[in-house]
Amino acid sequence: MNKTYKKLLHLYSRAGFGLTRSRADHLLSNKDFVSPLLDLSQLKPLEVDLPPLEEGMPNYGEMKMMSADEKREKQKTRNQNTQKVLLNWIDQMQTGECDLVEKMALFWHGHFACRIRNPYIAIQYTDTLRMKGLGDFKSLLMGVSQSRGMIDYLHLKQNNKRKPNEDFARELCELFTLGRDNGYTEADVKEIARCFTGWVSDRNLNFKVVNKRHDDGEKTVFGKTGNFGGEDVIDLILEKRECAYFISHKIYKYFVNPVPEEKRVQEVADKLYDTNYDIGKTMAYIFNSSWFYQEKNIGVKIKSPIELMVTMKKQFDLSPKNRKSWMILQRNLDQVLYNPPNVAGWPGDKSWIDASRLAQRLRLPSALLNNGEIPLAYKEDYDQDPMEDRRRMKQYRKFQCEIDWDKIEKEHYEDKKCSLVELMIRGELSDEGKQYISENQLTNFKDKMIQILSLPEYQLC
Repeated sequence: MNKTYKKLLHLYSRAGFGLTRSRADHLLSNKDFVSPLLDLSQLKPLEVDLPPLEEGMPNYGEMKMMSADEKREKQKTRNQNTQKVLLNWIDQMQTGECDLVEKMALFWHGHFACRIRNPYIAIQYTDTLRMKGLGDFKSLLMGVSQSRGMIDYLHLKQNNKRKPNEDFARELCELFTLGRDNGYTEADVKEIARCFTGWVSDRNLNFKVVNKRHDDGEKTVFGKTGNFGGEDVIDLILEKRECAYFISHKIYKYFVNPVPEEKRVQEVADKLYDTNYDIGKTMAYIFNSSWFYQEKNIGVKIKSPIELMVTMKKQFDLSPKNRKSWMILQRNLDQVLYNPPNVAGWPGDKSWIDASRLAQRLRLPSALLNNGEIPLAYKEDYDQDPMEDRRRMKQYRKFQCEIDWDKIEKEHYEDKKCSLVELMIRGELSDEGKQYISENQLTNFKDKMIQILSLPEYQLC
């Protein structure tokens, strides 16, 4: 494989969810393959067929008048519609024109972690991440802070001048902008909470500040005193270089290498700060840097369950007859969108591959590409006899999916410019992987593809 092709595959495994051979050849013909990642001309809001907002979000009085059965039915419908939003976003990750937009939105979902159970709130939150995720960080931070999902999750609606709630103020500093105990004090948190009093979202999901709940007195934040509101606090935070460094550190770990190199992180932080927190320009700086493509940064990042599933979905155009199969896989692999473990998000990296989940991940290509069985919302015990496992569980779903293998072979391997291993695996194969491939010289394209994707190295990007 030539260096340019290798560079392209590495870029799109990090900035997107991989790409087909035909797409790779098209990008190479244009030579500049970073600019297309930043082309937002085709970016559109997430499309989901839902009932009108007022029908799907009854107010407190309407809910109070409902019977217990009606409430259960309303809850069931709401959950189904939230699931529909989730699955549509996964489809968008696969088919969307803007690879980096979707990957960036997934990154921000982990950064601005938020649990959501309502479809309309899920759409608002997701599109805030998608539509603002490559713009300036202030707009993104403001959008998330004023979204109904965050207002509900971190109790902003309980934050009033008589009894300030510090939940949002604390996480704003610790998790979203500065890092733990970095550039702020407990006194700052208390004062920041006062600045955000009165921030609410109405029934139509519109943000507003309720003046009678807002503390309009003077506050002292980071040593400065004034009649500050929430937006003023965000401006004060962004003035601090600690914020640019904290965001850049997380971006570096997610897109470059889970083991940060201080010199490079500082480079990225300087770029972010000097461009007034322009995320798109900062990502372009990373992807155009020679160090991004160094061997030490290739094949060292463990794919999250969503990255793993969407990459396979994209590479093989997977559309199972029952879309809920994607929900089952998310639960089994412990990454369900809109349901992070806590406000800190998913820990990522090696936490994805404990003994139970790694075994399941290694079997995933065979199940998805060979119409195999997947257990229903169940953590398998791989130390047990498989037949005993089956008797204990007795509930499996067939991953029914038609795959045009002739088309896949043509798209991936028509002119044999590189091997399937080079095309599908980032980094180098281990000695065990090389031996496994050499001992199983399959001629059937489908079987060989499944064999390669079942290697531990496929879990890396």
